[in-house]
Amino acid sequence: MKNDHYLYCTAVIQTTGKVHYEQLAEQLTELSKKTVTESGCIMFKVVPLEKATGRFALWEIWEDQAAFYTHHEQTYTKEFFQAELDTIEFFENSEKVEL
Repeated sequence: MKNDHYLYCTAVIQTTGKVHYEQLAEQLTELSKKTVTESGCIMFKVVPLEKATGRFALWEIWEDQAAFYTHHEQTYTKEFFQAELDTIEFFENSEKVEL
């Protein structure tokens, strides 16, 4: 599955407290269901971390930067960010991209 041209991203996010952990998990699941149908998405996986701190990891693989940026232009992605249900604690990627 590894491809040197793919864009690999790892994010650790934490709830802002606007919603309970379980509600954020549901929102992330819905986001994931929509995201994996995007043509440039190779993988978008939500991994629950420490429930007590309200944290999750996101593992993403995109065909390229264009696919990553197209994802961030989707209405459902913008709505998720605008809801401010989470904060990004950590973001690392294989190729420089801006959030």
